[in-house]
Amino acid sequence: MAQSLRVGEAEVTILTVGYLQADLADWLRLPPPAWKARYSDYFEQPFLVPVQCVHIRLGATAVLVDAPGNDPPPLRLMPPDYQPPVDLLSQLWLAGLPPGAVEHVVITHPHFDHYGSVTVAQGKSWAPAFPNARYYLSRADWEQPSLQRAIRRRHSEDSHTWGVLESAKRLEIVEGRREIAPGVAILPAPGETAGHQIVRVHSAGRTLYCLGDLYHHTVEVEQPEWVAHWCKREATLASRAALVETALAEDALLITAHIPGAGRLARTAEGVIWERVGE
Repeated sequence: MAQSLRVGEAEVTILTVGYLQADLADWLRLPPPAWKARYSDYFEQPFLVPVQCVHIRLGATAVLVDAPGNDPPPLRLMPPDYQPPVDLLSQLWLAGLPPGAVEHVVITHPHFDHYGSVTVAQGKSWAPAFPNARYYLSRADWEQPSLQRAIRRRHSEDSHTWGVLESAKRLEIVEGRREIAPGVAILPAPGETAGHQIVRVHSAGRTLYCLGDLYHHTVEVEQPEWVAHWCKREATLASRAALVETALAEDALLITAHIPGAGRLARTAEGVIWERVGE
C-alpha cells in the first residue's frame, strides 16, 4: 500500500487509502469517435483507480499532501464488493511515519476523497488527527458558499473536519504561492475547483510536484484538452499548460491522487505522455 521514492534529499512515500470505480465515458463525456480508435480499453467499461496521498520528509520537516478518509465512496463511485485499505493513520504508523511528526497538511481541494482524515473522533467529539500540524486550504475554496453552509450543519463531515480545524486555530487559508518550509511550496493550479492547489518540492537539484486532481488519468496528459465535466475548463487548461512546460524543463517527478504510483512527462512527436517510474 506504500511506495517509497527519493527526490534529492527528500524521502517521499505514496500511500493508497482507497479506490474508486472510474468511468471515463461519464467523467469526460466525449463522443465515441474522439476516443474509440485509441482509448477504447479505458472508455468502454469502468475500472479501478487509487485514492493516493503523499508524505514528504525533508530534513526535519514532514509534510502530508491530502489526507483521504477511509469511509466507502459514494455508491456511484464504489467498486463492487468494496473493501477499503487500512486507514491513513494506521498506514503512516506501519511505515514508520508517526502522525505527530507531521508539521504541514496541504489539502489540494475540498472534495470528499482528499480530506476525510484531517480529524479523528474522540468519543462524541473530534480533534485534529495530526496534532502538531498546520492545515492549508486555498481561500477560493474556503470561501465557497456551499462549503460554508456545510460547515454550519452540526453533524456534517465538513463540520467535524473544517469546522474543527478552524475552531482549533489550525487552519491556514492560502492565497497564491506559499512557501511552507525550505524547499516546499504550495502553488495555485485552479480548475478542479476554483482554488485547487498543488505542492512543489525541490531538493538537491531534483523536483517533485504533487498534483492532486490536475489530471485524473493518463489520457488527460496525452489529450490535455480533455477535461472532466465538473472542472472549470479554461482554468484547467491553463494550469495544465503551465505545469507541463515546467515539469519537462525540470525533469520533475509527478504524483497525482488517482494515477497509480509516480510518473514523469516525456515529449513525443505527438505531444506529451506520462511515463510511470519507480515500479
